[in-house]
Amino acid sequence: MLKRVQVCILALVLCGMTTAVRAQATNQSIASNNQIAVMLLVDYARSYGYQSMMAKIQIDRDRAQFERDAKLLKQKEELHLRKSIPLIELEIAQLKDTWNRAQLVVSEKSLAFVQAEYQAMVQLAKHFGGVPISIEALYATFRKGWDAGCDKGPDEVAATKARFEFMKKVVDRSRQLYRQRTETLSRVLEKETQLEVARSEYDNRAGSLDVCRKLLFPSLQDVQAIKP
Repeated sequence: MLKRVQVCILALVLCGMTTAVRAQATNQSIASNNQIAVMLLVDYARSYGYQSMMAKIQIDRDRAQFERDAKLLKQKEELHLRKSIPLIELEIAQLKDTWNRAQLVVSEKSLAFVQAEYQAMVQLAKHFGGVPISIEALYATFRKGWDAGCDKGPDEVAATKARFEFMKKVVDRSRQLYRQRTETLSRVLEKETQLEVARSEYDNRAGSLDVCRKLLFPSLQDVQAIKP
């Protein structure tokens, strides 16, 4: 977030210099840095607003999938009790349920993150628009977004691990069916590829779990110490 703000400030300075030269040549009103900042930050806010909408849609999708697969799990449990399906089929349904639950948590926290970022951009736009805001309130808004981004990290690891465990069981079953000549080799290879993708995603998520917390988030005192 700090790097983005620094880039914004540099862009404002350069844009203001370029605008001044052009305005002098055409006798147009010179845009002030504050005017440019408001438009730029409103544009950022619109982007986060759109992401919030997409995040809400994703939650609805994840919830619908969870509810559908929960019904399938119940059916598989009944079928297994009647010995109509092998244990591995029930295990696959159970692992899918675990993955669905974990993914739903991630989707909800992703929405919280983009909404916090949206509020931060709105507050900045108001500031450059001349609306007084305390540094304490502004810092709290930004800190909420920073923390929300980190808070979903462990849940993302849990979700990717759940997907990896699910895909391992799916591949095991696919290989069984291939040996029974009821599954094609292409389907087995396709699922094995999906397993490798799931493994890679889990390893990368788990390996970078602590990176967010290690980033330097300035304290309120650090920000207050910055000279006007």
